[in-house]
Amino acid sequence: MSVPALRIDWRWIALFVIIIVLANARSLPWPITALALALPGSWLIYHAAQMLGLAIPGTRPTTRVTYWRGRRIETNTPVRRNPFWDRTNLVPGLLYGITGLMLTLAALAVVTRNLGM
Repeated sequence: MSVPALRIDWRWIALFVIIIVLANARSLPWPITALALALPGSWLIYHAAQMLGLAIPGTRPTTRVTYWRGRRIETNTPVRRNPFWDRTNLVPGLLYGITGLMLTLAALAVVTRNLGM
């Protein structure tokens, strides 16, 4: 009888660290609290843009590689993606986007409150 291997995903560890930082937000310096809100928020917005098929500025264009008669052919055509209104990508993409937007706006609120704006 074999025991299944214990797999720990880095996202769970990051979630626990963020919860710990936010639980101790009053005793920590405000830049740490702002980073604890802004980093996962921007990560969620990035993944929402990927799921919805939106163009992300600053990313390099994807190349498609095909092989024909033993030769490697790279084309700069965009990779075929699911349409925007595909229901399988729409709901998770919107949830990621809304949650990421809320976290980044909360980080912005922390920064503006502590800078006296």
